Amino acid sequence: MSDYDEKYIPGIKSAKRLDVIWTPWMGDWFVSHSPRNGNSNAEGPWDQWVNLAISILQHPATEVTRPEAHEAVKDLALKDYYDETDRPLTDDDLSVLFGGADQ
Repeated sequence: MSDYDEKYIPGIKSAKRLDVIWTPWMGDWFVSHSPRNGNSNAEGPWDQWVNLAISILQHPATEVTRPEAHEAVKDLALKDYYDETDRPLTDDDLSVLFGGADQ
């Protein structure tokens, strides 16, 4: 494996189509990734994005770069999602939060 190969980040909880990866030759730079599709088109329900965000904030690298953010989420539980969620956003939720489809 060379420095040009993408690497999964140990400790990051991913879902079926949602992850973040690191490519060593790019240094401190990370990209979205879809494990199922094998490309950078990460996608998934809001709850899975929240779980990924919590996982990133709980990662030891966050303790180095943003210790206050790391501390803020230390007691939040991570879910072991694949393609499920605990609470999907309904059409009504989406309309209230993001406006109509023509917005």
